[in-house]
Formats: sequence, structure tokens, C-alpha cells
Amino acid sequence: MNLKTLEYANLVHVEELRRLEDKILVVDEIFDILKRAYSSVKGGLHFKSKDDLLLSTDLWRIIYIDTEPIGVLIYKAKFGLKMVALGVSDIYRKEAKTILARILRETLSRTWMEVSEGMERFMLKIGCEKFFVPNIFVAQLTKKSIIKLCDDGYHYIREINGIPKRKVIVGFPKFIE
Repeated sequence: MNLKTLEYANLVHVEELRRLEDKILVVDEIFDILKRAYSSVKGGLHFKSKDDLLLSTDLWRIIYIDTEPIGVLIYKAKFGLKMVALGVSDIYRKEAKTILARILRETLSRTWMEVSEGMERFMLKIGCEKFFVPNIFVAQLTKKSIIKLCDDGYHYIREINGIPKRKVIVGFPKFIE
């Protein structure tokens, strides 16, 4: 079935989970999606365990087809809502990416994220470069050591799990916490 058919049949939906009790019910499936999504990313997944994922995050947006999770966005409360991980399952990958793009376009005016590599290419593909944040705010937002601010005014290099990565901030962080 294509995405329009699935949506018409009310099989596609997005759930927002904030309560630990709700997250515990799906953590196995969500952690598997994230592990696969970050398996080829330099620096890998930032969550060492399911407990780390459960206890250090504030909001999960989960994309479902019927009862099967096919995509997820994970957020922490940091200068507003910072998206810190996302992934899509291998099943319904195309449909999940389409819904993921829709969610990102709809929420970037009130959330933010650091992206690199494939995720940066995806953000450019779906027209989100208008949400790039100047790199002069990186140290304030990340509270991390920055190796270099790039000359383009947006990108910067910082270490992620021991690996220097070229990144860019996308979205609208709240500068007052």
C-alpha cells in the first residue's frame, strides 16, 4: 500500500510520549530502530543503553503504521526542544521518511537540532536550509567544546564520541532557559 492509502485507512499516526511508563512499553523497538539508523554514522548513537535513552530524554515522537513503529524522533528539553536522535525502520522506509519530513517542516519553528552527514543532506532535500542557525551561537547552545567555526557562517566542527564532525544547527532554539 502507498502512503496515501495507508493514511486514508487511518493506519498512519504519530504518537507523542512524555511519560516514562509509556516509553518503557516501546523502548525495545525504538532502541532497535535507532541502533540500526546510527550503525553507519561516524560517532554512532549517543545513547549507550535503553535505560540511558529512557532516562535522559523528554519527548518521543513515534510514527506508526497500525501498531508497528516505523520512525521516531527523540528530544531533550534543552533551550526549548532539541531533537537528539531519529531513525526509520527498514520496513516502510520510504513512507516513514515522507512523514518524518512532514514532522520536521511542521515543528522546526519550535524545535532545533544539530545535524551532519546524511541528516544534513536530508534537511537540504526537504527545503530546511532556511532554518540554519548562524554558528556564532553554537558554544552557547551546545555547551560543548568547539574545534572550529567554519567560514560559511553556519557550520562548525566539534567532537562526537571521539570523532571530529562537521555540523550545523537547524531550527529555532529558545535562547533563554
